[in-house]
Amino acid sequence: MLTLYWYWSPNPQKVRLAIEELKLEYSLVTVDLARGGQHAELVGELNPNRKVPVLTWGPYTLWESNAILLYLGERTHKLWPGEAEGKGRAAKWMYFESCHLSAPVGRLWLEGYVKRLMNRPADTLALEQAQKDGARYLSVLDGHLSRSTWMLGDEFSLVDCCYGPLLDAFDLAGEYVAAYPAIRAYVQKMRARPAWRACEFRS
Repeated sequence: MLTLYWYWSPNPQKVRLAIEELKLEYSLVTVDLARGGQHAELVGELNPNRKVPVLTWGPYTLWESNAILLYLGERTHKLWPGEAEGKGRAAKWMYFESCHLSAPVGRLWLEGYVKRLMNRPADTLALEQAQKDGARYLSVLDGHLSRSTWMLGDEFSLVDCCYGPLLDAFDLAGEYVAAYPAIRAYVQKMRARPAWRACEFRS
């Protein structure tokens, strides 16, 4: 049985979106990070970093969202390239997301959206730094998406499950996405997918 430990934030959303797109049966365990759920003994046993997502499939346990996406692709052979070159492109864009986009976009989402929900003031210096850190890489991504329907071409793939939740968070953070029209259009396409309804952010 496949079980996903998750919460309403971009990295766990990636995995739930992938499972929904793959139409796999699964059970869901919500770890309430807002109330310190990551400190529960079970979470520490599953992931020494005390973070979600964590996926268990029978006796197998895996953490790190992009590693889980890769595993699901290799295990199911769905929404994932079959040839070495396609797998190389998939890995390239997933590394690009984790190395260059996850941190600055995550900071924009936290300061520009999450703190607003909590009625807490944003750290303006952190927002400015996140914009600066992410601008170069967001421009690269925007250029790519202006020429490609989905991340790997005309067909939706698990790489889109990697990017959809992060770019949705970027859009929620404020007006920053207006500078990247292809990213904005991509987010709208993602939100229109039936599987998205299961994992879209809920305040």
